[in-house]
Amino acid sequence: MPAPPDVGAPDFRLYHSNALEVLAGILAGILQSPAPGQPLLAPDVVLIPQVAMRRWLQATLATRHGVAANLEFLTPGEFVGRALQANPGPGGAVEPGLDRDELDAAALQWHLYAALTDPALLSRPALATIAGHLEGDDPLRAWSLAGELATVFEKYQAWRRDWLLRWEDGADPEDPQAILWREVARGRQHRARRIQQYLARHEAPGAPLPEGLPARLCAFATLNVSPDVLRVIATQARVGTLHFFVPSPARDYWGDLQRVRARPLRHGVPQDDADEHPENRLLQGWGAAGADFMRVIGEYELVHASADLQAHVDPGEGGGALHGSLLRRLQSDLFHRRATPGFPLRDQVDRGDPSLQLHACHTRLRELQVLHDQLRGLFDDPRFDPPLEPREVAVLAPDIDEYLPYLDAVFGDRGQPGAIPYALADASPLAAEPLVEVFLKLLALPVSRFGLSEVLDLLASPPLAEASGLDPAALERLHGWLSAAGARWGLDAAHRARLQAPEDDAFTWAFALDRLLLGHASGSDGEIAGVAPLPDLEGSALDALDVLVGLLRVLARHARL
Repeated sequence: MPAPPDVGAPDFRLYHSNALEVLAGILAGILQSPAPGQPLLAPDVVLIPQVAMRRWLQATLATRHGVAANLEFLTPGEFVGRALQANPGPGGAVEPGLDRDELDAAALQWHLYAALTDPALLSRPALATIAGHLEGDDPLRAWSLAGELATVFEKYQAWRRDWLLRWEDGADPEDPQAILWREVARGRQHRARRIQQYLARHEAPGAPLPEGLPARLCAFATLNVSPDVLRVIATQARVGTLHFFVPSPARDYWGDLQRVRARPLRHGVPQDDADEHPENRLLQGWGAAGADFMRVIGEYELVHASADLQAHVDPGEGGGALHGSLLRRLQSDLFHRRATPGFPLRDQVDRGDPSLQLHACHTRLRELQVLHDQLRGLFDDPRFDPPLEPREVAVLAPDIDEYLPYLDAVFGDRGQPGAIPYALADASPLAAEPLVEVFLKLLALPVSRFGLSEVLDLLASPPLAEASGLDPAALERLHGWLSAAGARWGLDAAHRARLQAPEDDAFTWAFALDRLLLGHASGSDGEIAGVAPLPDLEGSALDALDVLVGLLRVLARHARL
């Protein structure tokens, strides 16, 4: 590690550990004493990026001291927004001639949509490829592209501020991204420029001190933030004390970690640049973002630490009854950056080792059922001393919304004895609202093909099924009848023609309903006026068919409108 700078540097204290519990204990000790110069009732500000991590930290602090109160948790982005708002600069919150638009992803999408639908802009030769992509009658193509570009530009504001400012100054005049950015950023005070102005005013040692920042700031597990956000956070150390808690799986500095993609292959296996300095494969595979952050912190490229405290614990030396378990071995190898296992290899898999498990499940429901049973087994496992608690468990999923329909069925009855308590994070607020799904399907009516499954899924949605008094059995029989009658897609021949298909009513809804209704009215299966009746209707499914006919009339009318 480079030597810390002189004592006169801002009070920026770093704490490294491979154990979150250790970092939480240090944080608890700091929060117990009031910050110098801070009002007694003023809340302590803690930066933490994730809701689940915040809940874990609150519970840990409350467990240690009986209460965790008067704490204000902010994300790094929220803190940067406060700092920018409290220090607008000599020209006020907005420079003359610029509006107050904060060009976040939502605002960017609208501005980019306006640019992508501007014929004069798209006529420029540099945008010919984009203009070709947007040709046609699809009204959603420009909106979809605007959304993708908005996401990219929002990331640029955090990670590529220099690019955006160069583009605004006229660099890369024929670059399509530069052209679009100049179009949407013209006359607007966006976040990248505000950060540039803030750092120019307050980052230098002799510059004026920023205002409105707390006397003490604790950043807990705030990793993978952009260099600009880190630099804004570090300016707080000029007016108070910044405590920065960095969880790290390795004891030593690992900002020099060699990337897997940078190394040659030998017999299809990545090889180290120098065999005498091999790297831990797991750290290489998962540690790219962490290595970048450790490089920024450890080499003092952007921020300068006045104190650096190491509080590491070797996972291979503890564990109680689970000492020597597979997970402990992996953690210890990461801790020491070992390229080869530091423990003797086992002759066979230890099926009694609960520390690392793999389960293959055929459905999401089965995944949750297996998860529930395995968690219950871990909570009751006497080898965990002290026992494993539900608050110490985090369950991660690529898209938690996909599991919401089954979650209550498996983990429900939280008030019952022995039930596993849980809380959700990062779930869409609309995912559990059945009316939202119905509403989104109705919005798509102008481009809908009115497929058999599409319409029946809408009819079977809980709001419509409950309002119509339809049960699953009637809907199942209705699906069978419609399939037998030949309902596939399209309302009628005219509807198919509007979708650039042959103007033929075979296998449309009109075709199938004519067969079913004529068969029910006549009771015959002989051809009548060119229609082959299907006289199979009976029972309660007739009510479902009546509801379906009414629904199709309403949908067809609104699709035309």
